[in-house]
Amino acid sequence: CWMGGERRSVFFGYFFSGLPFFHQILKIFPKFIKFDLTKMNNLGVKMMMHKKVAVLYHYPCHDGVFAALAAHLYLSAKSIPSLFFPNTVYSPITINQLPLQEISHLYLLDFTGPPGFVHKVSPKVEHVVILDHHKTAIESLGDDVSFSNVTRVLDVERSGATIAYDYFTQKLMEVEESCSREMNDFKRMRRVFEYIEDADIWKWKLPESKAFNSGILDLRIEYDFNQNQSLFEELLSLDHESVINRGKESLCRKRKLIQEALDKSFEIVLGGNEEFGRCLAVNADEIAELRSELGNQLAEKSKNLKLRGVGAVVYRVPELGDETKVKISLRSVGEEDTTVVSQRFGGGGHRNASSFLLSSIEFEQWKEGGVKKL
Repeated sequence: CWMGGERRSVFFGYFFSGLPFFHQILKIFPKFIKFDLTKMNNLGVKMMMHKKVAVLYHYPCHDGVFAALAAHLYLSAKSIPSLFFPNTVYSPITINQLPLQEISHLYLLDFTGPPGFVHKVSPKVEHVVILDHHKTAIESLGDDVSFSNVTRVLDVERSGATIAYDYFTQKLMEVEESCSREMNDFKRMRRVFEYIEDADIWKWKLPESKAFNSGILDLRIEYDFNQNQSLFEELLSLDHESVINRGKESLCRKRKLIQEALDKSFEIVLGGNEEFGRCLAVNADEIAELRSELGNQLAEKSKNLKLRGVGAVVYRVPELGDETKVKISLRSVGEEDTTVVSQRFGGGGHRNASSFLLSSIEFEQWKEGGVKKL
């Protein structure tokens, strides 16, 4: 080879960066010397487009992974090289964990990262797109105008999945070349996205919505793309009616488990002092996947007992690798705002659904009268 790979890349980089000047030089060449400038321009662009798009999505979360599916369909249609990173709230990705030298554009789906993440990462890439609906994300980013290369779509009325669905279908419709297969996939999956939203923002307006939510839990799909390379194919194969039928079979069993947990609920001093009042809590290590429904019913029970209309579902996260910490998922009814508590302890979320990590020793101090069952 007449020139090493690295030197060759540098040479052609300089060469194609000077194409406008090269156009002027060509004017003095004899007409019989022909150059296809369009092809040479395209060649230069292709040689320089070696970077990828990175997609960070909320994990493990139905809403987050379906937001990632919407991104996957668009990026596949455009044949854009991409990297997918599952992003957990309890151990979020830091900029040092990202191959920033390989990344041009960054999508943050259903989770914007820990405080300060967007400020740190935006100068490192060409463009950041945030698609989120969490109250805490809107409060931290909504009015900030200091980001010159950050696009934000923040909407509490939709879920992360449907925000991403609308965003990427619109981008796909703007593409000139034919992307009919991916657009058909979008249209076919629309109802599934609606069911995901219906549960995530706690609307429960669609027919058999709780059965759908139960059924998709039963599928136990691994949502980490790096561990499950067929993830998006599995999601695209879902049919909402089949998922509902599956969920109907297990819904009764799950309701029984929830009732058994409710019977073991106990009172706590929320936050460890009287500032946030008192509510009911329950240990849920064995049924953590049912935390949303369990927490909602717990909040109702708490309200009926003249405590705050908040339920605290407490469980350990094995993936965290720290037995000294518990995750506390708060659910509330009515106008009760759980984020006031969650943010105090470094967490966040929605008004009626948020979470945070806490040392198990500190949580013991929250308990009122030991583990009094109510």
